[in-house]
Amino acid sequence: MKSWREPASPLHASAVAPAPRRRGATGVVLACCAALGLESVASAQSLDRATALFNEGRFAEAKRELLVVQGTNRRGAAVPYFLGRIALADNDPDDAIRQLERAVQADDATALHHYWLGSALGEAAKRASALRVPLLARRVRTAWERAVELDPNQVDARFGLVGFYSQAPAVLGGGMDKARRQAAEIAKRSAMRGAMARGVIAQFEELPAVETAAYRQAIGLAPDSAAAYAALADALVRTGNGDTALATVDEYLRRHPEDPWAHYHSGRIAGATGRHMDQGERALNHFLASLPADAYAPTIALAHYWLGQMAERRGAREVALARYRTALTINPKSRLSKRALEALK
Repeated sequence: MKSWREPASPLHASAVAPAPRRRGATGVVLACCAALGLESVASAQSLDRATALFNEGRFAEAKRELLVVQGTNRRGAAVPYFLGRIALADNDPDDAIRQLERAVQADDATALHHYWLGSALGEAAKRASALRVPLLARRVRTAWERAVELDPNQVDARFGLVGFYSQAPAVLGGGMDKARRQAAEIAKRSAMRGAMARGVIAQFEELPAVETAAYRQAIGLAPDSAAAYAALADALVRTGNGDTALATVDEYLRRHPEDPWAHYHSGRIAGATGRHMDQGERALNHFLASLPADAYAPTIALAHYWLGQMAERRGAREVALARYRTALTINPKSRLSKRALEALK
């Protein structure tokens, strides 16, 4: 069962990194060092430690190990790949792009390198000027298409392309027919993800009944899939069905009360709709008190933002200001928190 993570974020796809096995006889270790472009057994051992730390969500410690390896050897793709993933988790897409470009240069034949480069470019595009967006968008498409070319079973890249093709104009390579073809390919590999992809397409075609039906189908196909509940709840919020959205969250919570991400989304929806705010505040405080290892700075900041929104709805101005300031301390790039803070001053 996957945790209920941010449904729209690429940070959570393929979350656990593949770890090359380099333990055993010295000859095996040295052979693998050569394959990875590592110049010593010590470098290989440091990379092992960094991989384990990364997979535990201990990114600061993983980064320290990786920088040690990088300082003694600048060949190979593993170090920049992990550094790029960590930069993306740290809300620094520009550094993520630099690192992941190095990973691609060192190893152009690995689909994951291209997938995560495309994801970093997509995050950068969200913050870019209007003049820069088209260039970044083309690079996103190129990276994800290359990932699929290298590995037709790279469903995360295919899913990204569904969203891209559904939104982008034809001049940038978009098109609903392309999106539908990707959704069909996804469905061959995962019926649930195929239903999710059809929901994404329906969202951009502005067909809310079709969209919610697709997400309900996804839940039916995989009742423990948190992503399907999250997508359905978001679709219901967009159509003004806040109570039904919260009921959707509650259904997942009943199945998996241990999942802190379900509490996060319960609070987020309460903050967005202004409904059941007592429940929402409890849920977000629960999330903040028991942060999962994969809770990245932008999402932690958003938890404070939504608490600020609920405080503002209640007329608790000083509490709201404090929450927005906390959010900006955690994520200084949060446009939502900046706008909310400025509006209250």
